[in-house]
Formats: sequence, C-alpha cells, structure tokens
Amino acid sequence: MSREQKSKLTLDAILIMPVQRIPRYELLIKELLKHTPTEHPDHEFLLKAQKEVHELALKINRMEKEAFLHEQMQQRVKEIEHLIEGVMDLSHPDRTFIRYDFVSIPGGLGTKKERCLFLFSDILLITSIKKKSGTARKSSTASGSPSPFNTLEANKYKYLMRFSLDNIDISKVSDVNVKKTLKDIETLQSDLLTLNQINDLINNLAINHQPLDDAIKDMISSVSKQLNDKQTNDSQLLSLELAITSQEGVDSLTIIFPSTEKRSSWEATFNEVKQRLVLSTDRKPPPEFLLSLPIRKTRAGLQFTCASPTLGSNQFGYKDVWICNSDGYVGQVCVLSMQPDPNVTSCNGVCNARILCVTAIPGAMSSSSTSSPTPRKTKSLPPLSAPTSQFQLDSDSSDDEEDPYDEELSLPIPPQSPVDSCCSSEFECNHPTMWLGTEDGCYLNNQVFGGLSNGQIVIFRRDETGNWMTNDPKLMEISSFPVVKLLAVSGKLWCAVQNQIHVLSTSSLEIETSFHVNLDANRVILCMVTSGLGVWISMQSSPIIKLFHGKSYECLIEVNIAPSVSKILTTCDDIIRQHKTACLRVTTLLACKDLLWIGTSAGTVLTMPLPHLTAATTKLDNIPNVSGHTGHVRFLTTVQFNSSHSCLRHNSHECNTHCLSIKKDNFCGKQAVKGGSMIRSGSNPSMCSKILVISGGDGYEDFGNYGANESVGRDDSTNHILIWQV
Repeated sequence: MSREQKSKLTLDAILIMPVQRIPRYELLIKELLKHTPTEHPDHEFLLKAQKEVHELALKINRMEKEAFLHEQMQQRVKEIEHLIEGVMDLSHPDRTFIRYDFVSIPGGLGTKKERCLFLFSDILLITSIKKKSGTARKSSTASGSPSPFNTLEANKYKYLMRFSLDNIDISKVSDVNVKKTLKDIETLQSDLLTLNQINDLINNLAINHQPLDDAIKDMISSVSKQLNDKQTNDSQLLSLELAITSQEGVDSLTIIFPSTEKRSSWEATFNEVKQRLVLSTDRKPPPEFLLSLPIRKTRAGLQFTCASPTLGSNQFGYKDVWICNSDGYVGQVCVLSMQPDPNVTSCNGVCNARILCVTAIPGAMSSSSTSSPTPRKTKSLPPLSAPTSQFQLDSDSSDDEEDPYDEELSLPIPPQSPVDSCCSSEFECNHPTMWLGTEDGCYLNNQVFGGLSNGQIVIFRRDETGNWMTNDPKLMEISSFPVVKLLAVSGKLWCAVQNQIHVLSTSSLEIETSFHVNLDANRVILCMVTSGLGVWISMQSSPIIKLFHGKSYECLIEVNIAPSVSKILTTCDDIIRQHKTACLRVTTLLACKDLLWIGTSAGTVLTMPLPHLTAATTKLDNIPNVSGHTGHVRFLTTVQFNSSHSCLRHNSHECNTHCLSIKKDNFCGKQAVKGGSMIRSGSNPSMCSKILVISGGDGYEDFGNYGANESVGRDDSTNHILIWQV
C-alpha cells in the first residue's frame, strides 16, 4: 500500500487516517456554521453536530490515552513477573500494578525476615529477597514508587505466597493499638508543651529558684525521651496486622514497615484499591458462554448428580473434571478432559448406588511435576487450633534457600485413575485421590468428613505413613436425622441437618453452636456454599437464598430469585413458563471469583456479585442485582484454565444470547440430591488467568430464540454440559 500511494505514506500514517477524519469533520462543520445564517433551519442541527463530533473526538483521545496507559501497565506487570522466580499467571488483562514495598515479617523464635510486598489491583504478592551475586542488597528504606524499577532490579525475588484482596482486611486490633499509641504520643506532646510554658514562666521570675528550674528541666528531658522512643521505636506504629480469610479459618499476618510514613501510605493505598475493587465488580462483563457439549447416556435414566475438578493438570496442561451420573441403581463416573477441546475420555460404572458427592483430596506429600514420581519433602499444614500462623514465611533469603511454601499452598499432582481405599504403595498415598460418596462430605484440616443418613459424621484420618485409615474411621453422633450437607467455613465444619446448622470444631470434635436457617422443619437445607466470611444457603422447594455471616452466624440478607427467572422465561410458552415458575427452587450454588452462580429447577443459571464481608459486618442494606443467563442445574463446578493454552472458543457453538436453559424439569416435587462438588480447602480460583464454569443437566435450549426453529425440545432427554469462561 505504501508503494501504491502517490504521497508515499507509511503504513502507520495510513492507519491513522480514519482517526484523523473526526477532527476534520469538526473543522468542516465550523466552516459550515460560518456561512450559515443563525435563522437558517440547518443552523441548530449544525450546532448539535459540532457538539457531538467534538465530544466524540475527546472520547477518542481519552480512549487512546487509556489504551496506551493500559499497554504500559501490562508491560510493567510482565517485567515484574520476569523478576520473581516461581510466580505464574501474573499477567492478566484486568490486573494493574500498584506499588512494591520492602518490609519485615516476624518468623519463629523472634526472628524477622526481609520480604517484598507487591500490591496489585486484585492480589497481594509476597516474595523473599535474594542477593544477586556481586550486588549488595538494597536497604529496606528504598522507595516504594512503582517506577522506575532500579531498586527492584538490584535484588532477586522468590515467590512465597499470594492472596486475593477479597480475602484480606486490615485487622481492627491493629487499628486499636495504633490509635492507643497515637493517643499516648499526643498526651506526651501536650505535656511537653505545658512543661516548656512552665519553664518560660520560671525564667521570667525575678527571684532565682534553681531547684525548681532543675526539676522542670529534668521533667522536660524525661518526657522528650519518652516521646522520642514512642515515635521511633514503638512497633505498633510500624506494624500492620492483616486478617486473611479462608476456608481453614481467619488467620493474621503481621507486616513491619521501615517507617510510620511507609505504613500509613501503604494502608491508605490498600484501602483505596479495595474500594475500587468492590466498585468494579458490578461493571465487569458477564461470563462468556463458550459451548454446549451433549453427553450420550450409556444407560437409560442416567442423570448428572455432581462434579469436581482434579488437583493439578494432566499431560496436556489441563485439569480433568470428574462428572458423576446415577439412575438410582448404579453410579457412573465420566472424565471430562480439556485437551485442548472438551472431550469425555472415559465413562465407567463405579458402584451399585447413587453417587451424590465427589471431592478431590490432596496427597500426603506434594509434587510440582507429574513426570517424576519422586515426592518432595512433606508440607503439612499446622493444625488450625495452633496459635501460630499457618503462613510459612520465615525462611532464609540466601541464594540456596529452600522456602517451605514456594507455592500458594501445597499443589499436589493429579490422580491418573481411581485408587483403592487403602494406598498400596508410598507413591500412591503421596498422590491426590478422588473420593465418591452416597451422601455429602468435604476435606478439612487434613481429614475427610462424610455425612451419613443415620445422623452421624464419619471422619477419616491418615496414619504416620500418610495412608488413609479407612478401616478405622471415627464416628460422631450429630442428630437422629440425616446429615444432608457439610461445609468448611473459617476453620469450622458446618453440618446441615433438616433446617438446622450445627457448627463443629474439627480439633475437639464438639458442637460449638447450633442455629435454625428457617422455622419450617419440613423445608430442609438443600445447598450451601461459602465465599470468604459469607455462607449462602438454599432450602428445599424454595426460590430464596440466604446469606449468613461465617463468624456471628447472623442472617445478613435474603434474595428471592423468582422475579429474575420469570423475566428470563418471558419468551417461553405460557404453559411451560407457568409450570417452571410454580415449583421454582434453587438446586445448586457455586461461588467463583466475585460471582455467585445460582442453578434453579427451571433450568436457568443466574449470576450475582458477591458482597465483601468483614468480621464486623452485621447487615447489608443493598441487595445485589441478580443478572440472568441460563444453563443447567444438576451441578455447577469450576476448573482452572491455563492461559498458555488456546481458548476453547474456536470450537464452541456460537451463541447469540446469554439465555440458555433446559426444557425438562425433573426436580419438581422431589428433594434434589444432597451431594455437590467442593474444591479442596486452600485452592483459589482467582490465581489462574482463565476460569471455566461448567454446568450439567437435561437437554439444551436457547430461550432467546425459543420457538424460532423446529429443534426446540429435541434434546430434552440428552444430558448436556455447558461451559462459560469467567
């Protein structure tokens, strides 16, 4: 094109010409206005056109500047990713770098280790600092400004941990201690001012009072020393305590800054980033529907019941998803693989009973590679009842250091096949396993808990060699009614029995408290899911979900999803819509990143922004807006998608609308299955660049185009899997 241009313009000059047209239009309209009388009927339209074109030109300039700044920020994040050894998936289109700071973190035996904090728009990264050969380590008082990276490049860094900002809050205890110290400093400053005034008055006396003068000077010296010690040596002014919320509990992390100015600056920046993160949740685009995948039945009457991803990745770099089917007589497991296109690689019968729950359990030891069977050293989490922090950040910072937590948590390699109840070799017990059950269960504090229909909880533990002692489980009596749901919440085990929740301590195995979710004993608890300090609960035959606080056990809000479902079903036939809304209820729940996914008996899947809760939250005034798109409701699960691999969209069935639904309703009038998938405690979906949400159920239907073709209802009896990208 450059050769054919008479003016010999370069390609860049040609590409910018459409953008330059907009300012030329504005100049043209101005010229037209000069030659158009004010009384002419076109004059008013020309004024309006000039205003709109001018605003468009400003918008283009603003967007061009934003795109340039965004490109710069993405490059900056990539530069940081190259500086930190062991970090993965740091670059993300929505992630921006805020600042870095050199701090100290208390370790064991009163030691303090130098660490570097990297604050991003959605995560906090903690690294160790390693010497570069021939380069002296920079002082901890180095500037925390994000650019340039001169100070950062003078050191080497090793990844230790990262946390989602959604799960971090500044501890109230820290604020109280700082306020007390500041009040003490203010009191000393006031006393010093008073003593100086007294000293001036004494100096103005005509009579010499030497003893009084000496006493006042001694007092001034003493108060000045106390004030100086408070301002320079008081650790309360330098330290900041963070509260980290996870399924294992609420733990604290103390960070010591080199100066009070650094501490105050970091705290203010952190609070500002947190506020922006909360406000940005509602503005995020809805999840993108990728494809629907029919799963042919190997036996009549098979229906999805539950699903769970494996731990780690297969040989193609993807996680597999185990999907359970049952017809009331047999239990079957299908393995869904993403390699790179979704494909069911195997489908086998497992037992002569319904499989109602499945979960992935970490191995006794972890390994960072699937290619070598040699286990690394044991990385056992400390008991939750221990007073020490679970965050192991006190390793040395030398070049040859071996940090005990060089990953977010222990990341075991994936299971290649189902294993026997007792490990037959050391290699097997060091690998993760998939546990299947006919009731509900979960993994917490290195134990497997299972709810039984006779009202008991069965507890499986490991022996000293890491093998599961399946022949010697511990039984605990909870109730005379079936235990329908188990959930790990802040280090405690929530046990759902009828319409009640019993909160169990995993250390003492005693019920600490109990409370009712609703007053109707016939309306039992059906689904529970947790996100941070929030626990969402749905009941049988009810379209209402309730949010409970994980610490105070208070009900914060209730959300009725019926209006949103009715709005989605407006394109359906009247008979179908009336049937679905008449027996509408929530059948499955999933918390993924900052969204709550709600599966319903009508076939719709709704998404709702998750509110951020702190330990002090007592109520929520604003109920989040429920935005709808549809899918299937037999199960909902999530799987991390490696950003280094191609996206699934190239193989997807393009959907023109976010409304997808199932036509058949098999839950009406029945209690839905008790089981549900639950990812292991400690895993965090937000660590991966891309996350897939998978739903499964009967049939596939696009209600946005309902009735537009003859294929409506054709696949009602075929199980389908729907996949979204978050």
